[in-house]
Amino acid sequence: MKIIKYLTIILISFSSILVTSCGEENDDILIGEETSPSQNLSRPEFDKYLTTTTMSDVSLRCRFTNGGDTWENMKCTVHWRKYTSKPSSTPKASDMNKHESMRIYATTSTKTTFDKTHTGFSGGNYVYYYFECSNSKYTTKTDVTYCIVKR
Repeated sequence: MKIIKYLTIILISFSSILVTSCGEENDDILIGEETSPSQNLSRPEFDKYLTTTTMSDVSLRCRFTNGGDTWENMKCTVHWRKYTSKPSSTPKASDMNKHESMRIYATTSTKTTFDKTHTGFSGGNYVYYYFECSNSKYTTKTDVTYCIVKR
């Protein structure tokens, strides 16, 4: 009786080892491997200004192409500065004193739209800004532009 019990335990153990070792292995996916196709990336390209204003709000928005990367790897920073009246000369990028990360507002498979909204502006304020967008390999900057808060 003891021999049958030991043989049964050995047989069950041996068959469970066989069953678990027969599974298909997938060597193509490595844990911790990047999901980004980083080999064939290009610079994100500026697509369009989508900034809007109301009488007290400014929504700084822009759209960039992803440069072949996934939207999860896209990041954008807005550099901006508020003026109560139009400056005598166009401010430079180095004049922007606020630097903020933007949230992803919308995405497609090839383009990402970013947004940073502020409230509490006075009508007639000038907001000068530029965007700095990056994917997992490159960074692109736009020229300095401005919007006027509606009166």
